[in-house]
Amino acid sequence: MATFLLTVVRHGETRENKEFILQGQMNTNLSDVGYHQAGLAGKRLMNQLFTHVYTSDLNRVLQTSQVILDKNVLSKSPRVKVDKRLRERGFGEVEGKTVSELRALVEKSGQLPQDFKPPGGESPLQVKARAEAFFHDLCNDLAAEVGIGQVGTPQNVAMADGTAERDCGLEGNVLGEWNVEEGDSKTSVTQASNSTTSGTASKNDTEVTIASDSQPQNFGVSTASDSQTEDSEKYNARVLLVSHGGTIRELFRHLIDDLGCKVKSKRFAMQISPNCGISQFVVQLKRGKRPALSCQFLHDKSHLDNVLEFQL
Repeated sequence: MATFLLTVVRHGETRENKEFILQGQMNTNLSDVGYHQAGLAGKRLMNQLFTHVYTSDLNRVLQTSQVILDKNVLSKSPRVKVDKRLRERGFGEVEGKTVSELRALVEKSGQLPQDFKPPGGESPLQVKARAEAFFHDLCNDLAAEVGIGQVGTPQNVAMADGTAERDCGLEGNVLGEWNVEEGDSKTSVTQASNSTTSGTASKNDTEVTIASDSQPQNFGVSTASDSQTEDSEKYNARVLLVSHGGTIRELFRHLIDDLGCKVKSKRFAMQISPNCGISQFVVQLKRGKRPALSCQFLHDKSHLDNVLEFQL
């Protein structure tokens, strides 16, 4: 058996976030606020060792991950991989337009939001498929490193208890990206330089939306305080994943719906994480078995002090 700690961070704020513009796979940069948020996330995680780092290839994520790693005192040379499957949702012809314009297109189409695919873009289900593929490649790569062979997938491995039941709490709203009003934008400041990350990797991408102002959900396990240093024997790997709001949401949907990860409220889990919000999971891997997950906390933004982050 192998166990790894998965820390998931959404990128910092961009100008487009603040203006309710759908970025999708546009290669936008962090704003002053976004750099400040990334610095605060880096401070929060500075005493956590990361052995592996995965990011999308878009600037706002690369910049966020670089700021976090620059502040880390334990992760001297983590393996950094850039994977296009971690990109934001592709919005095709709607990229660069407003959330209201996308909402109008969905309503006009008569389709369910989870089925709607803008011209030249992706549906949420397509984003979930690539997030799922990324996660299972990650699990198999880490399993191979410790010599336990391939893990199972939801398609060919039964639930741990032999059933298909899942206790996932309330169903999330696929329109979670729109559960903030456009008058609710928020701000703050600080600047840093552009950054690049080394490493290569795989395939696709995704993005959009908002996290509520409610407190992060904790699950009886420590929430990675500033001073916390992980026990060197506790985990075989410690993974930092930096990505986009929509992609993270669809990854969490996979962890909950397909892998049976229990959360107190699925509705809360399916909200878009705030900019530089942090979530954490413990993942156990066994040969031929599907990954078993324990959620430590979701969408935590306590490290952001008084920074008012706009989340789109």
